[in-house]
This record gives sequence, C-alpha cells and structure tokens, in this order.
Amino acid sequence: MRKFKRFCVYGVLVWTGLTSAYADYAKGTTMFQIYGGGAALGGRYRQPGVVDDDQEMADGGGVIGGQFLYFTSESLAVGFDISHADFDDHESSHLLTNRFTKSSADNTTGLAIVRLSYPKGHVRPYIEGGLGVHHTGLNLEGTPINGTTWSDTGTTENRTLLDDGQIGLALEGAVGTHIFFTERVFVGIELKILALAGKEFEPTSAGVHEGLLSPRRGTSEAVLGLMLGLGF
Repeated sequence: MRKFKRFCVYGVLVWTGLTSAYADYAKGTTMFQIYGGGAALGGRYRQPGVVDDDQEMADGGGVIGGQFLYFTSESLAVGFDISHADFDDHESSHLLTNRFTKSSADNTTGLAIVRLSYPKGHVRPYIEGGLGVHHTGLNLEGTPINGTTWSDTGTTENRTLLDDGQIGLALEGAVGTHIFFTERVFVGIELKILALAGKEFEPTSAGVHEGLLSPRRGTSEAVLGLMLGLGF
C-alpha cells in the first residue's frame, strides 16, 4: 500500500512537470520552423487528343522551406513562409507524335501568412492562409523515336521544346498540427494547397514547329510536409 501511494505521488509530480513544460502561446511569442516533404504540381499541357496522364508537367517531387511567426494574441499569428520545390521528370511517348518527351519543373514561393492556432497543451492544431508571389519554371525536352527524325534537319538529337518561367500571385491554404516535446521544441505535420497564377508558358521555335501548344495558364501545388521548430 505504501509503495502504491509513493507511485501515485511520483506520477502526479511527473505529470505536473510535463504539463507545465508546454508554455501556452501568448502575445509576443515568436516561432521559427523548417520543413520538408513531398510536393505535387497540378499543371498540364493541353495537346488535343492526348490523355491527361501524358499531359502532366512533372511528377511528384520534394520541397524544403522555412517559416517565421509572431503571435499578436494567444491564438493569432502573422509571419512569412519561403519554400522551394523541385519536381521529378515526367516522361511520355504520346504528348507529341513520334517524340519521346521529358518535362521538368521547379517552384519557389514567398508568402505572407496568417495562422489561427489552438494555444495550449501538448498537441496544437491550426489553420493558415497566405498571399504572396511565386516563380515557376518549366522545361520540355524532346527526341525523335520510331525511326523518325527532325523534319528540318533529318537528325535525331535532343531538342529543347519549351524552357520558360513565370512570376505570379500565390494563394495558400493550409491545415496542420504541432506536437510540443518541451516548452520550446516541437515537431509537426502540415498539408498545404497553393494556387499559382501566371502567364502562359511559351514554347521555343522548335516546340512551335512540333505543334506544341502553350500549357494552360496558372498551376497549383500540394505539399505534405514534416517540420521541426523552436518557439521563443
């Protein structure tokens, strides 16, 4: 019985110590976090008669970024987010007739963000919105296949059919949660959706000769990231 009482007392002390380790958010709290994870680009080419899978601008890739936040109240924070995504090549033998194509893309985004967080406890979910700018680059390379050649030279070398970038407005919506291990150190997970506006990507003269149309205006990006952060 004495051991049981001692165990209960120790348990209460440990629980009290743990719960007091997670400082609540308050006005003036600042937070810095870095994150990395997977990203998917939503843009497509628009070649007539070609299935959507062959129209993809790029396959899924990786993203890395950082955020800084300042709490104006116990639940509301403002700050900025900077990230870069590099997407894997998307290969197709059907985007253009008798051409093997390889499409690649990358994206850099800077956002002013506003976050509404649950301010207490070990686990703290949040929602977030942001507005800023992005630069998205797109490249398409092509090579003749099936015994064909380039019609203007009769050769079979690799050619750049599109190599262009766009700067435009970026709009963000995100949900996530932080898990605090100490008063200052936390990890988290976040799902972010970005709408990326911009001009049309323009094909090179070689791309125009092959009948490549300008891809659809504007793209989107989805990011699922894991983060490590510090509050102070």
